[in-house]
Amino acid sequence: MGKITEKCGIVGVFTPDFVNQLPLALTAASGVQHRGMQGAGIVFKPKTGIVKHTDKGLLQDVFTPKIIKKLTQKSKWTLVHCRYGTSGDYASENLQPITIGKTNDTLAIIHNGEFAGVEKLKKRLGGKLPVGASDTYLFAKLLSQTPGVSWDEKIISACAQMYGAFSLIMGVGESLYAIRDPWGIRPLAIGQLPGGGWLVASETHAFDKVHVRVKREINKGEILKIDNRGLTRLKKGTSGKGNFCDFEWAYFSRPNSLFPTYQTADEGTRPDKWLSVTEFRERCGVTLAREHPIKKATFVVGVPDSGIHIAIGFARTLGLSYRQVIIRDHFDRNGNQRLFMKDDDLTRIKSKVLGKISFVPDPRIWKNAIVVLGDDSIVRGNVAQQVTKAVFAQGAKEVHWIVGFPPVMHPCHLGVSMRTQAELIAPQFASNPVSIARAIGATSVNYISPKGFLQAKFGNKKLLHPKDERDLFLFNGGCGGCLTGRYPVAKDGTVYKH
Repeated sequence: MGKITEKCGIVGVFTPDFVNQLPLALTAASGVQHRGMQGAGIVFKPKTGIVKHTDKGLLQDVFTPKIIKKLTQKSKWTLVHCRYGTSGDYASENLQPITIGKTNDTLAIIHNGEFAGVEKLKKRLGGKLPVGASDTYLFAKLLSQTPGVSWDEKIISACAQMYGAFSLIMGVGESLYAIRDPWGIRPLAIGQLPGGGWLVASETHAFDKVHVRVKREINKGEILKIDNRGLTRLKKGTSGKGNFCDFEWAYFSRPNSLFPTYQTADEGTRPDKWLSVTEFRERCGVTLAREHPIKKATFVVGVPDSGIHIAIGFARTLGLSYRQVIIRDHFDRNGNQRLFMKDDDLTRIKSKVLGKISFVPDPRIWKNAIVVLGDDSIVRGNVAQQVTKAVFAQGAKEVHWIVGFPPVMHPCHLGVSMRTQAELIAPQFASNPVSIARAIGATSVNYISPKGFLQAKFGNKKLLHPKDERDLFLFNGGCGGCLTGRYPVAKDGTVYKH
């Protein structure tokens, strides 16, 4: 199998004393389970050595009561990783955490994102590397070869050599490290535990799960050390806007997570000012209602789950009926999965759609109805095609899609599983919505505009307008490389100057 990009959920826990961190760490990790469903792993630091456990599947599959009982003991720090196809293959050895070093000086790493310039890194490392080795493994290898009298020095030096998207949590000895790439492409935040200690995680929902208040985001380019002396910035990094992935807003992040939009320079340290993903998606629905009003619709329905708030915003703005007549079946074996992320076998996604979702089979709802379907995005078109077919089969007269993300025209090498342009539907039809609608069997497909999408983040704040429209997302603190072909960092590690 070819190269597979990643999007993962990461959690780190540190406490001043050795305590049983397992319940807190796994509960917090359940708040980022949606970011990675193909495998899970844990590593923690008891008084001697380290303990590690990984396996394929969801957290509930990997950490059974029997395994939890076996793992339960006091620790200084704990790392938990929810995996979604790393830049290596799907082999078990690519499950994280990854560990390096000697028994009494072992460093553990968990990573969300994807490093750029991997081929150059392989040449620099030299020697024989495992077939299908992930980018995280290569970074660990670099760390082990980096000179320095302490792990602090090694980590600072190794991170300075890396490009791309990386939010990292590392543990070694009695210290924890939280690290974020200079562009802030992937999310990472920190909060203080009520009884002392710290929690680091990808999304704010992880903090909500364990009733911990978020303190701030990890700065772009920051290297933060956490130990019994408190927080030490080995590298300060920069606050304010960077190039946060805009697909996080559209699809990947939970609707009840919040992120800064940098209306003010200090917003990264003001979680009370952060925007919820729910509010953002509803704003996208409002924008779509203005850009593509379908006033004759019988009703609007959101495709569960990330399309619901887009559809709600659309219906409310036009005064249309909203009816949740498409239901997510949580007890189907695919009901608790995200089909976009089941990309280890793209040919099987279509067959799983009608297991994951069900339709209220009442002809009085569907017969001759003009239905508006709201969704977060149409990337490959395989799911949209199956849903369209099913809605018509229920008796609908017309099926119109409103889509909260512009047409995806380019692959992503910074952490989203869009591996090749060939698997994307929009490039096949030059992003023509009429042709795309015909391809999926719909009456129409209506995408939000790039400017409308960004404006949903910023509210009344004016957008910055570059000379080249392809730089629109980069200029406004985001990454829309999959839309425009312009990325903050190229696949080979070259930094784009705009």
